[in-house]
Amino acid sequence: DGQACASCHDPLFGFADPDRGLPVSEGVILGMFGGRNSPSSAYAMYSPIFHFDVGEGLWIGGAFWDGRATGSLILDLGMNAGLGDPLADQATGPFLAGVEMHNPDKATVVADVAASAYADLFMQEWGADIFALENVDEAYDDIALSIAAFERTEMFAPFTSKYDFYLSSCLAAGGTPEDCASGTIGTVAQTVGTKIFSKKEWEGFQLFVGDAMCAACHVTDWTEDPGNVYVPAWAPAGWVPPVFTDFTYDNLGIPKSEDKLLVNNPVDLGLGAVVNDEAENGKFKVMTLRNIAQTAPYGHNGYFVKLEDITHFYNTRDVPAEGWAVAEYGDTMNTDELGDLGLSLKQEDALVKFMKTLTDGWWMP
Repeated sequence: DGQACASCHDPLFGFADPDRGLPVSEGVILGMFGGRNSPSSAYAMYSPIFHFDVGEGLWIGGAFWDGRATGSLILDLGMNAGLGDPLADQATGPFLAGVEMHNPDKATVVADVAASAYADLFMQEWGADIFALENVDEAYDDIALSIAAFERTEMFAPFTSKYDFYLSSCLAAGGTPEDCASGTIGTVAQTVGTKIFSKKEWEGFQLFVGDAMCAACHVTDWTEDPGNVYVPAWAPAGWVPPVFTDFTYDNLGIPKSEDKLLVNNPVDLGLGAVVNDEAENGKFKVMTLRNIAQTAPYGHNGYFVKLEDITHFYNTRDVPAEGWAVAEYGDTMNTDELGDLGLSLKQEDALVKFMKTLTDGWWMP
């Protein structure tokens, strides 16, 4: 039997791996594992094409933990040109990966689609001769583009969390998009938010955008609708609600995993290996916090079992008494926005309770 995309991106688990007992996912061959924690494919459609922002001095966008699925149409960084969509570029990878779906070649993948119950639909979309032998490369890319189109539907970004109910209610009450998204004190946002959120959730929200500095990377900004993504009807025209990431890359100082599946792996250089720049070594993509409570374990190597664990790490990484192991790659570690935040355990708990309000399925718009 083969392996489905949903094997590692299960809709019931925030489109991440349902096996929370492992730091990384098992491939189609029993006993074969990847080297990184499977990220959620939910809300991935909002990641832009991989590019360097000169003004910010940061790499932004793409897919995978290291951005190697660029979505670029041009040859760049010594990599092959992409398909114009990071989601499509990402979809081309697992089919042929030895530790994932383990197909021997593109022709095998295309043949599987040709033999499927949806082959007629595929031909309707891409042409009656798409399965011809001379079209294997084109058909393979079209399979990836089809998956990307599916991942741009409402199913992958329903915006139905408790936070979204608060956000839409705040807008309906006359709050500004910016104040509502950030829970600004002294505005309509506070009036609405303190009615919808519990006291602990509201406290966590204020810490999130304030002293905990979470929103520095997991931003609460509205972003302009690029025209090829799902946007909920209640959002202001032309704007996407916050997806709680700026799609940049950062080194959190996560220790090297001691799990038996990963302990013998070499140091993971992340983004640095993709862009061939030592200054980017050890950096990994800032993932969305939407549905974060459903997507354990946490970190690129699945180092943290619970949401409480990685929250405590953010707060106390640089506190010697906590006894955290050294970073897998320390030279580029972020020391400005995490490490010794001075938050109490009760404040950590409030942060976790707020992040749990980002879980979809709380309301139906």
